[in-house]
Amino acid sequence: MFITFEGIDGSGKSTQLELLQDTLVRKGFKILATKQPGGTEIGQLIRGILLNPDNTQIVPEAEVLLYLADRVQHIKQIISPALERGEVVLCDRYHDATVAYQGGGRKLNLAWQQDFEKKFVVKPDLTFWLDISVEESRKRLEIRNKDLDMDNCRLEREDAAFFNRIRAEYQRISQKETGRFITITAEGSIESIQSQISKIVVKLLR
Repeated sequence: MFITFEGIDGSGKSTQLELLQDTLVRKGFKILATKQPGGTEIGQLIRGILLNPDNTQIVPEAEVLLYLADRVQHIKQIISPALERGEVVLCDRYHDATVAYQGGGRKLNLAWQQDFEKKFVVKPDLTFWLDISVEESRKRLEIRNKDLDMDNCRLEREDAAFFNRIRAEYQRISQKETGRFITITAEGSIESIQSQISKIVVKLLR
């Protein structure tokens, strides 16, 4: 099974992925946890380019191509082999993030990606969209950055309108992909969200 986690920054998707991984490992499942961008050595180099706040000169069209390059490498090197071995793959962001961030946030027409998707993209069996408001996202990022003594990455420095467009695009995808997308209101407690997610996944894997 291939499960992805989506959401704007600060939604808790990385935390929930780790908690689900722990739950499934305890139940005896073999798990591969990974992320995009950066799930491979090549991907880490691409991630560095994409998130470096100094790289303000990257144009939206180049940005989306870098994400797709990371995705192809990731699918062929990591995701597909793990699925073929019968492992449960958990991925922190995937192809929906490109549609939301570059299609919604950057306002790019991504219709040309359809051929790419058909040829290269392995469709997830299940996607959890952890939905929070942009205001809550920014509060969480501020707390995180203060705790870790770090700055926002290149994308996190975008304005609220950018993230509201992303959130709206995730909403559109969720309405289109009702059989795959599960929306989780992510402003509750970590424990309650974890319980919702684990119950859904364990039931499907039985």
